[in-house]
Amino acid sequence: MESYGKFFYVDGTIVPADDNEFVTTGDVTFYEVIRTREAIPLFFDDHMKRLSEGISTRYNIDHDIAEKVREGLDALAGRESFPEVNVKVTVTFTGQEYSLRIFYIASSYPDQDMISKGVRLLLYHAVRFDPGVKILNNRLRLSVNEELSEKGAYEALLVNREGYITEGSRSNVFFVAHDGTIHTASDKMVLQGITRRYVMQIIRNEGFVLVSEAVRAADISRFRSAFITGTSPMVLPVQSIEEQMFVVNNPVTERLRQVYAAMVSESMRNYKLKKSKD
Repeated sequence: MESYGKFFYVDGTIVPADDNEFVTTGDVTFYEVIRTREAIPLFFDDHMKRLSEGISTRYNIDHDIAEKVREGLDALAGRESFPEVNVKVTVTFTGQEYSLRIFYIASSYPDQDMISKGVRLLLYHAVRFDPGVKILNNRLRLSVNEELSEKGAYEALLVNREGYITEGSRSNVFFVAHDGTIHTASDKMVLQGITRRYVMQIIRNEGFVLVSEAVRAADISRFRSAFITGTSPMVLPVQSIEEQMFVVNNPVTERLRQVYAAMVSESMRNYKLKKSKD
């Protein structure tokens, strides 16, 4: 059980986290990890849209699953809440029937030292079977976690068979060239992270040049800086990838961090406003 808290929500019921009777198994599991602050899920609508679209690639559901998730989040927060924590939403199918589980998971956010000094990354040769759909791949997750622990790195960047860096194991990656252009893999090569999408929007709005082309692992030395994006890191500068060092104090990265933080606050306000109208 991954649960960090004392309870989890399963199909309309709050149960103790150690109650194995409610452990769900099935054929395929779709999931979302959502960061919450003060029991408010950040970018809730975006997460639910991605979850619904992922499910629709394989199954038909005749109702709005977002409303069920909202009810579950509220029920869980009513029993136990944290100032800031990630929640995991899983939808597990057995045939055409599914089970919905929501539970807190252990959450680690970058501290000020990581933000100011950047984080260490490593390269990991692997390919997601279907990068556009968020389906659990426990074998890849466990293998990557072992590598990260062994080498003391924050995140692993996935390298495909052609030698291109596609994305992180739980994040997306961007490279900043010496001329200021920002490079990242095309949408079709990655899981289109919600943070990634908003950061790309900010990049364009701020007038930076965005190049949607994956970077070869052999070419990372050509870039001045790099940063990753994701639910937990948000926008986080990279100190090094393997032995290659990068400039951390890049004003481009810092500007993206600031604007994205403002969008997070706006997301929280919108969720509160919608909830007050329901």
